Amino acid sequence: MHSADWNETVRLLDVHWSTLISTRRDALQEAVTRLPHEVLVQHPRLVLAAEYLRRLSGAPTTTRFRGAPFPGPPVSLMDSLAQLTSHAAIARADGRLAEAADAAGEARALLDDSSALAREQLAQGLPDLQLQWGLVWEYVGDADRAVHEYVEAYDAAMVVGNEMVKVTAAASSAWIHALAGRGIQARIWLDKVPEDGEWWFSRAALPAVFASTMLLIDEFRLDEARSSLARADLSQHPERWPFHKLLAAMTVPGPEAAFELLSQIDGSSAALPERVTRQGTTGAVIAVARSILQSAAGHPSESRATLNALEADRDTLAGQTLLCARAAAEARLGNYAAASRIVSPLHGHALDAPRTTGTVLAVRAAAELHAGDHSSAAEQFARAAALSTTHGSFYSLSLLPREDLEQLVALRPDALPSAIVRRILSSAQSATVDPFVRLSSKEHEVLAAVLSTDSSADAAARLYVSVNTVKTHLSSIYRKTGVNSKAALGDLAVRFGAHPGA
Repeated sequence: MHSADWNETVRLLDVHWSTLISTRRDALQEAVTRLPHEVLVQHPRLVLAAEYLRRLSGAPTTTRFRGAPFPGPPVSLMDSLAQLTSHAAIARADGRLAEAADAAGEARALLDDSSALAREQLAQGLPDLQLQWGLVWEYVGDADRAVHEYVEAYDAAMVVGNEMVKVTAAASSAWIHALAGRGIQARIWLDKVPEDGEWWFSRAALPAVFASTMLLIDEFRLDEARSSLARADLSQHPERWPFHKLLAAMTVPGPEAAFELLSQIDGSSAALPERVTRQGTTGAVIAVARSILQSAAGHPSESRATLNALEADRDTLAGQTLLCARAAAEARLGNYAAASRIVSPLHGHALDAPRTTGTVLAVRAAAELHAGDHSSAAEQFARAAALSTTHGSFYSLSLLPREDLEQLVALRPDALPSAIVRRILSSAQSATVDPFVRLSSKEHEVLAAVLSTDSSADAAARLYVSVNTVKTHLSSIYRKTGVNSKAALGDLAVRFGAHPGA
């Protein structure tokens, strides 16, 4: 075939890309893979297009996108955008989130600075690129930027008839809104997702399954939520397994199932670089899922330690989710001062994330309740209930101990429908009060010394105090924790993470 014929092939690919990828992916893939090297040198984006199609066909056997080598420098705006987008996708999958964000941001800046004519010439390939930018921001944890890119991808796909991107963008937007507790917006975007479609549908609609499941969880329709989640097909999008496990954790029926899910999460995490599982949305989602399951399995100290092991960026939805879970864990252990400190920086900081705001208000209501300010507690709870009712997002209320919820409902019985109150109370856990919260700072020092040495005399020598002083403090520690032996004290300290060797 002459070069002019290959140029015509490239032109046809550019013009009909959206239609071909949605309806004739096999033919498109065959055409792209047959392009000779000299054509690829002239159009480097087509190398990346071939890799993209290969991934869509299910060829990769791992969850990490490895990309393809570039045959040469970019020769057009589309080449530049494609290479930046590919670099962003590779860095994102490898856990190099700052690098991924830089590449996605640079691509977006290039597009914004381009002329109207240049954007028109990009129309066929742009929806796929914007979809990848949204995915980068979703995994970085910047929900607002992710939704912005998904909405732009949806609009661009509408123009050129790219059904695959339309469904993926709508489903992804619905999922982020659902995760943020914006039930109204989530349902609007779910209405844009059809019930079935072409070969790509199960992959494209996966986030919609997650969104539907989250909405059911928010209404405590847990049996329906489990049935909804069972429809999720991860085979075409295995890297989204952390979201699947988070939703499974939120609907876990009992301790045995919790142990099984923990085992699955640990096994899947072991196959990824540590940086992937300790930062961004993936890190936060895995931590929250593991914490929920550890708590359900009866290990409150492990649950709290899992949440405290990661840094949380309060400016991102991922970080807010982690902080809210951390505060709820402290509240269930009776440590309301710590819970209030955790959520305090979030107050008024995440008004566009009802789930975060609702959790903040609920935790503050519980803290005021235990401080004896019932008037303020009732006001905070009523605000949390009103926000939850508006968005149909009640899950954040169930993060409080059941006993606290019962008292708050008694203070404001008009705040929630009685049917919702019954569902929330049936899902909320009873308080597992941390007995070591009541210890003074000196008693914590004595506790650590006693559990780290063989005798009270050794503990006294370590603290430079008398043996009688140690015994006096130890007697107070026994009384406050409800045990009467060093062995029992040690077991209790391990359970609640207060043992110096824990």
